[in-house]
Amino acid sequence: MSNKKMIGLTLGLILTAAAEASTVYISDVQFVAIREGMDNATRAVERGLKSGTPLQVLEQSQGYTKVLTPSGNEGWVADYFLSEDMVTRDQLDQLQQELNKSKQDVTLISNDLSRSNQKITDLENANATMQQRNNALEAQLQEASELSQRAQAIVANNDDVSYQLASLKQQADAAKQYAENLQDTTQQKWFILGAATLFGGLLLGTILPMLRRKKTSSGRWS
Repeated sequence: MSNKKMIGLTLGLILTAAAEASTVYISDVQFVAIREGMDNATRAVERGLKSGTPLQVLEQSQGYTKVLTPSGNEGWVADYFLSEDMVTRDQLDQLQQELNKSKQDVTLISNDLSRSNQKITDLENANATMQQRNNALEAQLQEASELSQRAQAIVANNDDVSYQLASLKQQADAAKQYAENLQDTTQQKWFILGAATLFGGLLLGTILPMLRRKKTSSGRWS
């Protein structure tokens, strides 16, 4: 085998291997048919491949490429129907899908943000309510403390008043006892004085007649 044939065979194998490792796409045409041979007059293996359909490259030769379709059919298609990049329409569709997904993501994020903001607002309102309740409880506690101090002052004052009342009662009892004793003493004095007066009257009533009789007798004797 000559060197030229060896080089040609090697290049063919390299091109075939490179072709098998790549992927091409149906270009911006409406529909494309995959045929048995490298001629549009040969029988179609598969029809109606839409623009943007990915095809696995099996072999390339004379402006045609042998491909494997997504459904598993092998056939030839002219190179001018193929593109190494995704076609513009498919790119637009893909970009539109990505845009729609991005919009959905933005909507979801916006909804999550709204819910988070609502939760923050609810927490702030709850915190404000708790603060108001705390202030009210502190005011009630202060009022209760003042009432307790007043009650203690009243109790202490009552104790002092009770002591004063007890002292006054003792003084009143002592004064009453003294008055009773004084009354008894006065009654005794009046009784003694009355008895003395009565005794003096009786004594005078006895002595005076005797004196009168004695005087009368003396007059007769003289």
